[in-house]
Amino acid sequence: MPQGAVHDSAKERQRGSSYGIPVRRRRRVDYDLRLRCEQAWNDKSDIRRTRERVKEYTYGDQWGDIIHYRHGQVTERKYIQMKGNVPLQNNIMISILNSVVGLYAKQAGEPNCFAVKKNAQWLSDMMSATMQSCWQKTYMSDVLKNAFEDFLLGGVAVSRETYEERNGHMDAWTDIINPNYVFWESGTDVRMTDLRMVGVLHDVSPGQLYKQFCNRQYGWSVEEINDVFDIPSGKTSWHRGWVSGETVGSGRWRGGGLQQNEQDGLSVISFDKPSRQSLCRLIEVWTKESKTRYQCYDPIAENGDEVEYRVEVKDIWRIDEQNKERIRQCQEVGMPEDEWPLIEYEQIEDEYWYYTYMAPDGTVIADGENPYESKEVPFTLKLYPYVNSEVHPFMGNIIDQQRYINRLIIMHDMAARSAAKGITIFPIQCIPDDMNKEDIADEITEYDGLLFFETNKTNPNLRPEIISNGAVQLGTQELLQMELNLARDITNVSGALQGKTPSAGTSAARYMQETQNATTSLESIMQDFTSFSEQIARKKCMTIKQYYRNGRLVTNKDTSLLVEYDNLSARDVDFRINIKDSAKTTAFQTYANDTAKELLLAGFIDIKQYLASVNLPFADDLLQLIERDEAQQMAMQQIAAEGGANPEAVNNAQQMLQAA
Repeated sequence: MPQGAVHDSAKERQRGSSYGIPVRRRRRVDYDLRLRCEQAWNDKSDIRRTRERVKEYTYGDQWGDIIHYRHGQVTERKYIQMKGNVPLQNNIMISILNSVVGLYAKQAGEPNCFAVKKNAQWLSDMMSATMQSCWQKTYMSDVLKNAFEDFLLGGVAVSRETYEERNGHMDAWTDIINPNYVFWESGTDVRMTDLRMVGVLHDVSPGQLYKQFCNRQYGWSVEEINDVFDIPSGKTSWHRGWVSGETVGSGRWRGGGLQQNEQDGLSVISFDKPSRQSLCRLIEVWTKESKTRYQCYDPIAENGDEVEYRVEVKDIWRIDEQNKERIRQCQEVGMPEDEWPLIEYEQIEDEYWYYTYMAPDGTVIADGENPYESKEVPFTLKLYPYVNSEVHPFMGNIIDQQRYINRLIIMHDMAARSAAKGITIFPIQCIPDDMNKEDIADEITEYDGLLFFETNKTNPNLRPEIISNGAVQLGTQELLQMELNLARDITNVSGALQGKTPSAGTSAARYMQETQNATTSLESIMQDFTSFSEQIARKKCMTIKQYYRNGRLVTNKDTSLLVEYDNLSARDVDFRINIKDSAKTTAFQTYANDTAKELLLAGFIDIKQYLASVNLPFADDLLQLIERDEAQQMAMQQIAAEGGANPEAVNNAQQMLQAA
């Protein structure tokens, strides 16, 4: 771009926005951005439908697929019921899902930080302790376990980082977003570095809208918010009328109660209407914009962030003033002109993130440039497997096997019920005089029934007869076992990984090898989600660096003492973060205990150091007993050293120490 040609894509879009009828203030309506968001949300409809189908097969109705029947459409469950059969389902998917989620929970880790700076090990330890303290206070282990389960079902994981007060605790919080409410625009990069737009649909209460936007920062009043979102004013108990099913306004309020499992279902979610009654739809969208800035290079700066930085066009005069001052100082000391340390700059096109909060009609409630110092979008997005930009959930690979298993069970049930398994032939001539046919039928079906009859003199062989037939063998067992084996082969979730008892003759080494092989096969999806967790940890670290105050108390790695957070030292340092096994995992604790035992046996540590480092249920009590005995011995030695102590005083001292 020629020098002096300045532009800002966000401001250019705002100038092209339409304006609605003013109420008490001018309302800016960004129709272009609103349509762009809706188009992006519609483009993800296939991903939402696939996720919903997999979720239903895992948790809900496995006969819910739509089929064509007699020039119409019915569900498979309805079709089976119309044929007079029972739609049985035998869920194997939930067992496989729980096994993989359990494997992840077993290997759950915590963030560890490494400061990219010389001689800064204390900074690494401090930031690691701060991150792990925040990780535990915000229950990130539970959050990520739930996100991983959703990741297996839908192939999409989305999180949002924020710094706010919750339950009286101000901290960096990570929210896992329901993929049904998320939309985005991106290219083919699996790392999502080519993300151009990302947004989420919020269902918020009027009180949350008032709290967030009716303040000095945004300047909205309660009446203006009510007008934009069609909230009836002057009603203190509006929600009670709408719970009964009343529809208010232009369809933005939805009446009728929803069950707990239906609130976020795909059938009740739309782009511009809230999925729950008495809530408002708020659209949050972040777009990548571009504007003209100056790239600066300071040759004498010591801090890495001050060597290369960018300034706005309107602030370039400050750089010129600094250069003038440096020229004056260099001339005073007689420095050659070619050695003057001047700040160099050039005009560039810089990309940045721009946030916008909109009402469903496109009215802009708030917008602005990215407030985070990291200049990154607060969302983290991970798609699986994202080959050719496609999303295929892990659990969706075994839907066909689940369907065929259910079909086999239904077919076997139908064949068993319709096959002629047995019939009783009762000659009419053998019916006693004091009984009729109905009496005979009732007596035969009784488990202890007893009949007396007189044989026919002309045909003595005439008597009741029972004709039975064996059940028809359809090979159901062999086919069922084949489908179960296919499901295990596809997901690599074997019986060893599920903790099932091995068959007779299976050695322990082979069983452990089968478990290890199954774990190796699942390493791909586990590594993808670990990468997602590390991205979350990196953004959480940058949020902490920006908002944590200097001197904030956090616990250290083993929660044994408090550490003061040094914001001034950590603010300008870059940290590399990885997720390692948590010290709370069974594997880690077992390894630590074994290592401490070997050091004790080798004589490198004493018994007190051993008990202080291991994680055993009796370690603390035993350590206290040892320390008490040592204190008693030291007291006795001190009394004996003083001399002249009588036996009664010694006994009294021993009793006092034991009572302590």
